[in-house]
Amino acid sequence: MPRILHASDLHLSESEKDYSLGVFAELIEVANREHVDYLIFCGDLFDTFVDAEKLRGEFRKILGTPTFEFLYLPGNHEELRRGSRHLMRLDWGAARVLHTKPFDLLTLDRGEMPIEFLSIPHQDQYAGYGNWPIPPKRAAFRIALAHGVVAGLSYRGPDMEGGGTAMDPDLFARFQVDYAALGHIHGRRSQSIGPVLFAYPGSTRVWRSNEDGERGCLLLDVKGGQIVEPRFLPLISAGQFRHYDLALDLEGEIPSLDHLAKEWGRQDFIELEWTGLVEDERAVAQLERTLQEKFSQVVRRLDIKREGVSALPGIASQPVVRQFLEAWKLRMPPLKEAVSALQSEVDLERVVWLRARELALNALKTHLERAG
Repeated sequence: MPRILHASDLHLSESEKDYSLGVFAELIEVANREHVDYLIFCGDLFDTFVDAEKLRGEFRKILGTPTFEFLYLPGNHEELRRGSRHLMRLDWGAARVLHTKPFDLLTLDRGEMPIEFLSIPHQDQYAGYGNWPIPPKRAAFRIALAHGVVAGLSYRGPDMEGGGTAMDPDLFARFQVDYAALGHIHGRRSQSIGPVLFAYPGSTRVWRSNEDGERGCLLLDVKGGQIVEPRFLPLISAGQFRHYDLALDLEGEIPSLDHLAKEWGRQDFIELEWTGLVEDERAVAQLERTLQEKFSQVVRRLDIKREGVSALPGIASQPVVRQFLEAWKLRMPPLKEAVSALQSEVDLERVVWLRARELALNALKTHLERAG
């Protein structure tokens, strides 16, 4: 029976060429390992049109001559920096580019069961879908490929991408879609609305901050005449995004990161957010330089946010400040584990604890500056 691999939002880019192409290569390896019949990619394969132009040769080489059908639906990012050029004037090798707007319908048969693929590239609006001349379903299954937001679908994860209006779930039900293979939202999600199973695999790699959890793709099997719930397959080369809130002491230091770094991978994106009141902000700048040098070869990217740090000379000698910090440390809540591999739990107790320190130190800073 047919096997389908569903992925989206890889954002291949010249600026992160080796990393992003490495993730694409692993995606092709997974498709081969799982002996899929179709690999459907639902938008934003490239970060911009210029990236598509520059990387199409490497794309063709990695894809090669696959044993599966590679269906590529362009997204909104393929429109960026495009000008008057067109994606279809480029050589995509073995990939079949589903670029026709507002839709296209093709039937493919790579085994015992033909499948209809309804492609819906990213568009500014979908209001006229009721007049689309889409014929009734003739195959056992109809899979829609779309790149955009579906109205009424609940989401987890980072904020949604902008651009385009929302698609009505009725668009898919009206045209007898069994599985809506979606892209555009970078958080993984699947949900049934009426007869349609909607699914976002999430971004294939860590493209920006706040994309928590493993990155990967969805594997669909047809069993017993039905499409089963998609199974998530992680891509190890994508790495992970990891965020840490850290409180600086009065001397502009933080506890050692070595215990945290034990779980970091070479392709991880690490974000450190610092807060606190310090004696001399130059010590904070030196700490940032030291950490960048130490971990530059350990992880793919280390970002340090220190907008929450402020300086007040002489603060370390103030007894009231030290008394507060000692009392605050005694109330440190225990760290919580992630509730699942899908999404890390927001540790609200720790967020409140850190925020209390920030507010209290800022209040003490204001008081001491007025008193001085």
